Amino acid sequence: MAVRQRHWQIALVVYWALLFFATHYPRVAIPGEIPNSDKLVHFGAFGGLAFLFWVAVRPRLWVAAAILIPYAGLDEWLQQFTGRFTDLMDFVANTIGIVVVLGALALHRRYRR
Repeated sequence: MAVRQRHWQIALVVYWALLFFATHYPRVAIPGEIPNSDKLVHFGAFGGLAFLFWVAVRPRLWVAAAILIPYAGLDEWLQQFTGRFTDLMDFVANTIGIVVVLGALALHRRYRR
């Protein structure tokens, strides 16, 4: 079990680093992009972070939320310094992704027992 846990922890670190890089790389304009379609990407990306954090760290629900939601805000705020811009709705999509995934995982943990 310890080896499996270590793999999840490595996956978390790699994913988090790639997510940080992706959210701070100067934005590339995509022709024909659907307005606000990036909100689904934010939802999925931060939901994925929440999933990996949950599996790798095995925190209490409130601890995971207390770490991941402020990080989502910090991540969004820092983008203004890298040729991107801070968008409140991106932060909302990040937060909803985190909350939905953590909520589902907490329910799964509760009913599995």
